[in-house]
Amino acid sequence: MRWKTCIAVGAMGILWPLGVGWADSSDGSTLGARLAVSGQIAKIESGLLFVKTPYGLQLRTISPNKADRVGLHAARIGDEVWLLVDSGNVLLDATGPGGKLFDNHKVLTGRIHYADPYWGEIQISTPEGFERYEVDTLAGSKLSVFQEGMPVTIELDADNVMIDIHQNR
Repeated sequence: MRWKTCIAVGAMGILWPLGVGWADSSDGSTLGARLAVSGQIAKIESGLLFVKTPYGLQLRTISPNKADRVGLHAARIGDEVWLLVDSGNVLLDATGPGGKLFDNHKVLTGRIHYADPYWGEIQISTPEGFERYEVDTLAGSKLSVFQEGMPVTIELDADNVMIDIHQNR
């Protein structure tokens, strides 16, 4: 009985990402591995959207700012949403039904000119000059390991807000 359970859990771990949508950076349009998963809004409290995802995973939350930015400001309990999660289990983007998670995402390469210590903005130096971008709160937590002058690649959502960052080698 134990072996059957182990095999079933192992197979689910291997096959589950294939069933919900797995994206990779092989075409250069995204950064790293991503998981796109659908869910339903289970509750709304103080503007926070709590999304129930399949397979009994913990509820994911979408902040009021992110909900407004991605067009979920009028969301109701039971509405379907799609979530884009990076390989570190950080929520990158969300959209309602019919929306596409990668539409209008941009990837930019340059060097960090300035990163706000409170994660509000980042400035990137490119051959064309300096560019300033707002930083999504969840992506901001990644900035603590980056220093000025580091070569990086950032991903911007449809509103030109940085949602992901990786060091270039």
